[in-house]
Amino acid sequence: MEREYKVSGMSCAGCAARVEKCVAALAGVHEVQVDLLGKAMRVRGEGFSEEELAAALRRMGFGVEAVEPEAEEPPAAAAEEPAGRRALVSLLLLVPLVAVHWALHGEAAGAWAQLALVLPIMWLNRAFFVRGLGALLHGGPSMDTLVAMGAGVALGDGVVHLALGAPGAVYFESAGMILAFVSIGKWLEQRATQRTGRALESLAKLLPDTATLLRDGREEEVPAARLRAGDCVLVRPGARVPADGVVVQGASAVDEAVLTGESVPVDKAAGARVYAGTLNHHGALSIRVACAPSEYAMAGVIRLVRRAVAEKAPVARLADCLAAYFVPAVLVLACAVAAGWVAAGAGWDFALARGVAVLVISCPCALGLATPVAIMVGAGRGAEAGILFRTGAALESAGRVSCVVLDKTGTLTAGELSVVEALPRGITREELLQWAAALESGANHPLAKAIRRAGGEALPASGHVEEPGRGVRALVQGLPCLAGNAAFLRENGVLVQEDEALLDKGMTLVHVARAGEWLGTLALADSPRPTSAAAVQRLRALGLRVLMLTGDRARTAQAVAARVGGVDEVHAEALPADKEALVRRLQGAGERVAMVGDGVNDAPALARADVGVAIGAGVDVAIESAGVILMRSDPLDIARAVELSRAIMRKIRQNLFLALVYNLMAIPLAAGALYPLCGLLLPPAVAAAAMGLSSVSVVTNALRLRRIRLD
Repeated sequence: MEREYKVSGMSCAGCAARVEKCVAALAGVHEVQVDLLGKAMRVRGEGFSEEELAAALRRMGFGVEAVEPEAEEPPAAAAEEPAGRRALVSLLLLVPLVAVHWALHGEAAGAWAQLALVLPIMWLNRAFFVRGLGALLHGGPSMDTLVAMGAGVALGDGVVHLALGAPGAVYFESAGMILAFVSIGKWLEQRATQRTGRALESLAKLLPDTATLLRDGREEEVPAARLRAGDCVLVRPGARVPADGVVVQGASAVDEAVLTGESVPVDKAAGARVYAGTLNHHGALSIRVACAPSEYAMAGVIRLVRRAVAEKAPVARLADCLAAYFVPAVLVLACAVAAGWVAAGAGWDFALARGVAVLVISCPCALGLATPVAIMVGAGRGAEAGILFRTGAALESAGRVSCVVLDKTGTLTAGELSVVEALPRGITREELLQWAAALESGANHPLAKAIRRAGGEALPASGHVEEPGRGVRALVQGLPCLAGNAAFLRENGVLVQEDEALLDKGMTLVHVARAGEWLGTLALADSPRPTSAAAVQRLRALGLRVLMLTGDRARTAQAVAARVGGVDEVHAEALPADKEALVRRLQGAGERVAMVGDGVNDAPALARADVGVAIGAGVDVAIESAGVILMRSDPLDIARAVELSRAIMRKIRQNLFLALVYNLMAIPLAAGALYPLCGLLLPPAVAAAAMGLSSVSVVTNALRLRRIRLD
């Protein structure tokens, strides 16, 4: 069976990892997915006890409540806590704290001033102590435990020395540095998790709030959420369809780009299927609702995005795994150092100073800064070039991808129809465009708009009659004229011939006739962007497979792929669920997948991919589902994002090496390993300074990313 639960008390990725580990260990549980964003947990298994599950989580300090399936709703983004303000205030207080320490070291006035400055930092970051000590009491020490103990012991020992009249032995600044630096990392993690929830809000906003219900010949405005299967609703021109259903009366063209991503509206008549959230263009439609809101195609997209986001590994999972070994080892080492010196005959004050020095100097500030500082600098450099990395996890994944899946419309192509060829018969090209523009002057269809843009100043026309999906008739300069597909003109006695070569290129053909005479043909298409071909070649040069994925017709997709060149595979006529399934299949085959798209229809695949890339302005849901946003609508920025990510990851590895070498060298010094040989000691204050210097080296190395070229 599969059940969903609301879990309260989770505040960070470490909490989510502890919940998952606890539940996974229960008998009968096969799979656990913890959604930190939605404070939810999905459990799959057979025969597990819900009472035992709840009891196990409550023993660890988490609340749990079962959720009924029909009550499932997309979670709103969690209210943002003032984490950024807390980190900023901590840093502002840290600056004078360190200044006072170095300017008035050893003086009582300076020591009291340091205490006055560090106490607000401790209070602002008290959550570290609550979480860290709570984790320790439940047998699962985390990085928060080490932070809390390092800062707490540093503060406590300083207070004792101050009370004993030894102001030169206080090191309050180390406690402040620990908390201020680590709070920045926690803030970055919180922003990464909270922003993903906005994708679900954007999806829900696409569905109209109200619907026009037809009942006994009357129109009644009702909340769209109250619609049920069998209801009949009216959808006026320019309105969004409120429910999935079947057209029972009327004809129109419906823009289904929110689901298919394609720019050409689909003609609808009686018997045609329509979907909630799609946009009706020019004709009124009466629709019979086919299902409940929870079964809408858009609701399925919401569920896909929600599950894909929930299944992603938390940003800090690796750090928490390391903490399972690193934190206990440091705690044991610090106690062993203090006990060893006591056993060797040293005084308690000397031994405590050595243990505290080990705690302070081994606090993972440099390790913690190695990744976020490089990410911040690299992300800033990317922003200057119009490449926005929304999370550190997305930046890391972008450099590791082995396969890039490109949406066609709006990514490789401009997403807008244009006249690419004009084939006149007996008149000039300009005259053909003018007559066509006159015929289309009264229509709002994307084909008509493209023709009007190409036609310039139209001839005078009147009496427009549009037949959706077929064509339009009107009087132009007093002569009866037609524009439309071949079947429409043939039915009206005009002999036309289709150009198969143009059809094979995936173009849409509009034929024009005047007084029964065929004047020529216009070929319209969504053309590739100018840099699409170069982008595909650059991606291949980086060693990546390139796939094209679209909801458009196979013939059109193949034509675009041929014009771009270098595409390894083409997948056409794909709905949102198909796109997400393809990404999942690629991942199952061992590929690390980057999905590039710009529409709602791409949202599930963007969320499922190892890294989602939203190109151009896009729509809100695509932007919120993606980890990388390309502001310039330039496909070359896809390759630039991969190159930048790889450069940043190289810098992160260098930073981690520097931080690890620092710890390997500094911990023995802090423990007093060289004291018996040459009398060299590392006091806690110096240990705090050394910790700060290690952070400076990491930051300085990361700042070199500002000079990276993105051509």
